[in-house]
Amino acid sequence: MDKYINFDSEEFRELEGQIEQALGNVQDVRDKHRPTLADNRYLSGEEVMEYLHISPRTLQTLRDKRMIGYTTIGGKILYPEKELQQVLYDNYHSPELPF
Repeated sequence: MDKYINFDSEEFRELEGQIEQALGNVQDVRDKHRPTLADNRYLSGEEVMEYLHISPRTLQTLRDKRMIGYTTIGGKILYPEKELQQVLYDNYHSPELPF
């Protein structure tokens, strides 16, 4: 006997779950995707604060003291990811051995 798939069938509920998971994955990619400008990825202020574990005021101070680079496009401040990584690399201090 042929089996039909309807809204109440287990197969339909499984397919619906897979579609919802795929939609969630697409939304994650869309939210995290950052287009490149001149072969550089740029981060928003929120992303930089999360990346560096700093407050908005600390980010402002880093900008004011020109410790990190940024650009303004359409009224939005963006930070080049490569420059942030370079600042971290330049300011990295290896833990000292106690003896």
